[in-house]
Amino acid sequence: MKKAIIAAAVAGAFAVPSAMAADLSVNLEWGQALQFGETTTTAADGTTTSTDIQSIADAGRNRIKWNWTETLDNGIGVHAYLVFGNLATSNGGSGASNAGGVDIRNAFIAFSGDFGTIHLGTNENFFELDMLTDVTYGDYGATADKIQHINLGQTGFNFTRRDQESIWFHSKSMNGFDVRAAYIMGVNADANADEVGMQIGLRYNAGPLTISVNQATYEDFNAAGAQTGGAATAGTEAKANSLHVTYDMGVIHVQAAIWNMEQSGINVTSTSGAGTTAVEASGNGIQVEMPTANGVISAAVSSIGDQDATVAGVSSAIIDSGRDSWDVGYLHNMSSETYMFVRYGQREDGLNFTSTAGSVESDELLFGWLLNY
Repeated sequence: MKKAIIAAAVAGAFAVPSAMAADLSVNLEWGQALQFGETTTTAADGTTTSTDIQSIADAGRNRIKWNWTETLDNGIGVHAYLVFGNLATSNGGSGASNAGGVDIRNAFIAFSGDFGTIHLGTNENFFELDMLTDVTYGDYGATADKIQHINLGQTGFNFTRRDQESIWFHSKSMNGFDVRAAYIMGVNADANADEVGMQIGLRYNAGPLTISVNQATYEDFNAAGAQTGGAATAGTEAKANSLHVTYDMGVIHVQAAIWNMEQSGINVTSTSGAGTTAVEASGNGIQVEMPTANGVISAAVSSIGDQDATVAGVSSAIIDSGRDSWDVGYLHNMSSETYMFVRYGQREDGLNFTSTAGSVESDELLFGWLLNY
């Protein structure tokens, strides 16, 4: 009898983890590229310096994803999502500052039901996610990824964000329409400032056509928009609006977007001079993809126009303060989980794109691979 009880207990010990494992999945994404190119910087006095690029770049692409899902007795779905991102494996590319490091990219608990889906935790919010249209999904430096064109160079405020302590809502589709919203709690404590961020979006899908309109607003963040590591600044506001249109014609897939960014209530030194209180810029991008028998051919163009700055109550354009990029590439399916790609791109930052004067021209040739398991 005792042996039977022990046997049943042992069987149960193995059966329970097995049942739990059915709701848990672990995925690996791995992307790297052989990177060749040149970066040329021209100072305001005309002095030029060039740097050759030869590296193995991971472009912040390497991630481990943990997904756990369950349906409660009342029908509410629970989803736990944890992503270890930016697993820098080289000293080149965008992983240079974090070689060998590991970061938490997204970490949230989600609840879903007839009301839609609610995320609580660290979220890569939809204003950025709608910009992620590049077929290689990598943040390579000299290419036309839209997410590299949603930042204000003069202050460094960037709308490519993974916001901590945020609440994210996504409604169910209603006659093709769905609503998205996010509330971001500031984490920099300050008696005179109350950091808060908000995003709202409306999306419409009808077969091959998708249209989305988004707005992101961040108040009392410092000029660079850092959520941690910088004091909150009372009275500041950074806002961005975007319009996205995608259309799948079968032979080709077109994705286009326009956006406007503005920041006010700041007090920084820009190339317009000390005491800049506001900055504004507009951007646009278009990407065309053509499926082939075993892959995708793509071409993209993105740009940010010259930035406007306000000094002593007067707003004027900062000459040569824009950014222009383009790229072409081919992604080849080696299997259902392995891809190879080749890509060439160029990017030019104007002389006054950042507050440190100096134009930067870059060209980049990539031979890379992506693993999705």
